[in-house]
Amino acid sequence: MVALLLTGMFTVSRVFHDDPCDSALPFASELGLHLSDDDDVVSCEWHSSFPDSSGTVMVRTASHATREALLERSGVTEEIDRPRVSLDDGPFREEMRRPNLERSEQVYIATAPNGDQLRISYDEGVESGLLLTVRAIQV
Repeated sequence: MVALLLTGMFTVSRVFHDDPCDSALPFASELGLHLSDDDDVVSCEWHSSFPDSSGTVMVRTASHATREALLERSGVTEEIDRPRVSLDDGPFREEMRRPNLERSEQVYIATAPNGDQLRISYDEGVESGLLLTVRAIQV
């Protein structure tokens, strides 16, 4: 009886405590994340909710060159804000702002046609910029 109870608890535990990488990595890959043999997955988180699930994957790259290669392979581009502004009640015009130049966290984004987003960021002050945070967000 005890053995059956323990086996049942182990099975239930596995069902409800799957490895978050089993969900986060495939979703991030669907959105464009392309890891190479030089990239190490450090950890994953998965937040399942309707309608906007999201996953976070921490990736350590071997060098700045492999980091840049990962960003290029994944199709992300530097985060750019394009607010519409009006000066002195004149016509509105689009203004480009590059927040990466103003902060230590560097952010790169790719947005799918359905609105889902792949966001890769790093900070040069954390592990020399070799530890990347990859967020895959379903909208």
